Amino acid sequence: MKGNGRRKPDQRTFMAQVRECRDKGYLLSSKKIGSGAFSRVYLAYATQERMQHNPRLASDLRGKRHSMVAIKIVSTAEAPVEFAQKFLPREISSLNATYKHLNVVQLYETYHNSQRAYLVLELAGRGDLLEHINTVSDRRRCPGLEEKEAHRLFWQLVSAVAHCHSSGVVHRDLKCENILLDDQGFLKLTDFGFANQSALKNALLSTFCGSVAYTAPEILMSKKYNGERADLWSLGVILYAMVTGKLPFKERRPRRMLLLMRRGPAFPPGLSPECQDLIRALLQLRPCARPDLQQVAAHRWMLPAPPALFRAVLGAAPAPSLTPQCVPSRESAEPREDSNPTRPLLQLRRPQQQGTPKSASGPAPQPPGARPSRGAWSASAGLGLQSLAKACLGVGVSRRPPSLCALGHHLVSEGPWVDRVEAR
Repeated sequence: MKGNGRRKPDQRTFMAQVRECRDKGYLLSSKKIGSGAFSRVYLAYATQERMQHNPRLASDLRGKRHSMVAIKIVSTAEAPVEFAQKFLPREISSLNATYKHLNVVQLYETYHNSQRAYLVLELAGRGDLLEHINTVSDRRRCPGLEEKEAHRLFWQLVSAVAHCHSSGVVHRDLKCENILLDDQGFLKLTDFGFANQSALKNALLSTFCGSVAYTAPEILMSKKYNGERADLWSLGVILYAMVTGKLPFKERRPRRMLLLMRRGPAFPPGLSPECQDLIRALLQLRPCARPDLQQVAAHRWMLPAPPALFRAVLGAAPAPSLTPQCVPSRESAEPREDSNPTRPLLQLRRPQQQGTPKSASGPAPQPPGARPSRGAWSASAGLGLQSLAKACLGVGVSRRPPSLCALGHHLVSEGPWVDRVEAR
């Protein structure tokens, strides 16, 4: 009886959301494709009438040849005031600032009332990069992607990050779970909930946020940091995960993680020396020793470069400084302990133990009113720790098999959305 009592308010709320979306020209389906502490993401369909009144939406969907979008519904009535007044506007502002890049998820429009805020987002139908790595690893019976495919995807990621940085946006939560793939195989950078915008190129930040496995050492040591250099560290972790199927540093506690970082990553046999060299360069402990995005684009492993992406990175990335300045630090600073409970560490799953995985593309989304399959959103365990990837944005249609899970967990002091110190 209690369960039925809980379902009735949920059903009433959902039907109210359906009506509110319909009034704005969207048909909200019952297929939930992501969720967070104060939000849910649903598959939806844009009406022809809506596309006629929204040029941004119409131009993008014409190229995709479908009318599907992802609508993120944020309960502003339930969320803390700080979330509604600080983090949600930051996410919307960052998405608007980075609009119109092939490898950054698009925000088409927003609307709200006294109870809820709606973000109409681009749909990425093949799930996230983590799922793709797991699926390909199972198919190859070898952990990680082939270097040729990793090269193609990493170029798109570098282009997306360069575009963000040129727009004054640092992401600060780059990880495999926040990188989606669309039905054409294009990479889409998403989840800007921890992003920061600044007109000052070398401004130092002090927010302690991100995911332990992907977070730069200067952040773990509670030092002020350059956001762009911190993003570069995360790129190194992501590239390592692409080509090896695992994380370079497998530890939950920040203090222990720093010890592993000082030792540097270990590489499996067969990985090219050029790829190893780029990963080592990105995973430099000293922020000023990491290559900037122009230097990454010109690295020998990155060549030959896709001409359009190469020009985009060269035009977007800041020019390298002749006299780079390291981030000022307090060598005696101790890292703060992660507030998350202990969770199982990274372990690549064996295909024969977990059964046949689903394909990366998964079943085609169903029209409004169709009943979603059960079990599509079950918890999972595989390449790492339990994912919080969809907590802030989650616009990818996940195809996660029951054995899949995240490469790392969130680093926040008071919850998945609260900053410890206001960023400058």
